[in-house]
Amino acid sequence: MKRSLAITCASCLIVLLGACAKKNNLTTTSAANTSTYKLHHIVLFDFKEGAPIDSIETAMYELFGPIQGVSDLSFNKNVSSRDLDRGYKYSFYMTFESAFDRDSIFYPHPNYKKMGGVIGRHINEYLIYDFETPAKYPSK
Repeated sequence: MKRSLAITCASCLIVLLGACAKKNNLTTTSAANTSTYKLHHIVLFDFKEGAPIDSIETAMYELFGPIQGVSDLSFNKNVSSRDLDRGYKYSFYMTFESAFDRDSIFYPHPNYKKMGGVIGRHINEYLIYDFETPAKYPSK
């Protein structure tokens, strides 16, 4: 009886959360829903000592810049005054109109694979962090 009640409550909660997400337009981005959210893509890098940072930066702009769907492209150096970067001194940052653009256009693109060849041997570690924000904030 308790297990049946728990399953019923869990099912109701899932339905309720789904309805709230749909009502508040918080559904996952897809090809059909490309204008609701903007996808931010950050890659943090811990490069090996002596890595050719200037060449890596140039290659990033040359290879990623022309790819359809990539915008707000930047190569960055950590400038935090706090020593909390865990070795990640550089980052790539870019935005996409949707996760669909990232997954279906950017990742399969030949320039994405070329960039791996340019930087792969210079990386100790990397970390990828993606998040979505509303493409347009509602007016008050």
